[in-house]
Amino acid sequence: MNENKLWFNNKRGEKKWFAFIIYWGSILINIAWLVLSVAFSIYYLAKKENGNLWAFAFFNVLVAVYLGIILLVYKTWDFNITMYSSLIQTMIFANLGLTVLQAILGRQPKVKTA
Repeated sequence: MNENKLWFNNKRGEKKWFAFIIYWGSILINIAWLVLSVAFSIYYLAKKENGNLWAFAFFNVLVAVYLGIILLVYKTWDFNITMYSSLIQTMIFANLGLTVLQAILGRQPKVKTA
C-alpha cells in the first residue's frame, strides 16, 4: 500500500492521521453505544423499569447530533480520508429510531387514584 495513501498526506506533506482517528473512532464508539443502548433497553423493559429508557433516549439524541456535526464537518472540509457517509447516516437514523422507540416504551402508566 502506498505510504502517502496510508497516512493521508495533504499537499504540504502533513499527516492527517488525527482526522482519520476522530472519524473512525466516532463510528466505532457509536456502534458500541448502539449495542449498549439496545442491551440496557431490553434489560430495563424486562425488569418493567420503563422510566429509565428516557435517559437512553436523551443520550441517543446527543449521539445523533454529534454524528451529524461530524458528518457536516467532514463533508464540508476536505480531510482526504476515506469516508462512508452512508454509514454515518444509517447510524444517525438508527439512533433517532431507537430514540422514538425508547420514548414510546419509556412511558409509565398513570397511577389511578381512588
